[in-house]
Amino acid sequence: MPQQATPIQTNVFPVTVSVISDRSGQQCLMFDPDPVELTNEPNALIVYTLDAAGYAFPNDGTALVISGGDSEFPIAWYVNDTTISLGDYNNNSDEYKYTMTVVNSSDGTRITTDPSIRNGHE
Repeated sequence: MPQQATPIQTNVFPVTVSVISDRSGQQCLMFDPDPVELTNEPNALIVYTLDAAGYAFPNDGTALVISGGDSEFPIAWYVNDTTISLGDYNNNSDEYKYTMTVVNSSDGTRITTDPSIRNGHE
């Protein structure tokens, strides 16, 4: 039986998620980049990597919640405590807000922030 080549997706967008303290000492999430700017190529993959010792993405479906527009985002994957991936059809030029949540592993407190994804498809 002939071998079938596995397609490799080239439009992958890495995002680093960090926990920082704001001026008042309140902890919040920082995203690099924010907003996530997608190129013109459809079917993007956004990969979020949590870079914060002592914190984890919750595995109960609350780590990544898209505000409306769920038909633009066909699937999200909880990979592990520090990695989440999101598929984006990227078939328009809209901007989408989403909510990202992490949990403090020692006391269970949650930190939630609302960054953006800017689709680049024209």
